[in-house]
Amino acid sequence: MKRQKRDRLERAHQRGYQAGITGRSKETCPYQVIDQRSHWLGGWREAMEVRAVTA
Repeated sequence: MKRQKRDRLERAHQRGYQAGITGRSKETCPYQVIDQRSHWLGGWREAMEVRAVTA
């Protein structure tokens, strides 16, 4: 996989994580491309798990 593509997916994951930590809904995912969307949602789910443990 090209580094450039991997960086985009990592960025999508990080942005999803930040959205989850701040309590935003998964419906606010800005990505339409399946790969990016799935990484964003993965980050969002990870953040939701962290929030559940700390709450």
